[in-house]
Amino acid sequence: MSMVTIPLHPPPANFTAAHALLGRLYLEHRDFLRRLLLGQAIPPRDVDDVVQEVFLTAWRRLECLVTPEQARPWLLMIGLNRARNHRKLARCEREVLAGLSDDFPEREDEAESTEALVLATYGLFRLKRFLLRIGPRIRAVVVPYLEGRSIREIAEALGIKTKTAYARLQLAREHLKTLALA
Repeated sequence: MSMVTIPLHPPPANFTAAHALLGRLYLEHRDFLRRLLLGQAIPPRDVDDVVQEVFLTAWRRLECLVTPEQARPWLLMIGLNRARNHRKLARCEREVLAGLSDDFPEREDEAESTEALVLATYGLFRLKRFLLRIGPRIRAVVVPYLEGRSIREIAEALGIKTKTAYARLQLAREHLKTLALA
């Protein structure tokens, strides 16, 4: 096997950090998106086109990406939406031969359950990030509250006043509102 050298050219003058970020995202997540789309009943002949559509959408909405660590769930949601759109369009364009329509089972229910799982996973990811951003005193009240314990039980367990527990819970709600607006 001979080694091929790729000539190194300097980037064009209009090359920006956004271009570099998108290139990095493409190299890191292209294979993941291909596997995802194949699992979403996208025909292998169309997968590369849909991957390109995902990255085109990502390019248009690059300012929505807060940190590169959030790239995979972000691209995952874009990929699922593109897959759903592709399946809807394919249903309209697909040529069905007489007597063979049973060979094309609809996988809508499976896609919806996969999407629900992904949404739940992304929700847990966001909850974890939220819990890491709030302080330990507020977290000590929020976590048991999310587990279903009453404010009185939480206050007794922490050795604080009930009003203090309510105040910390209110601070968590305010912090959550600011995160939702961002």
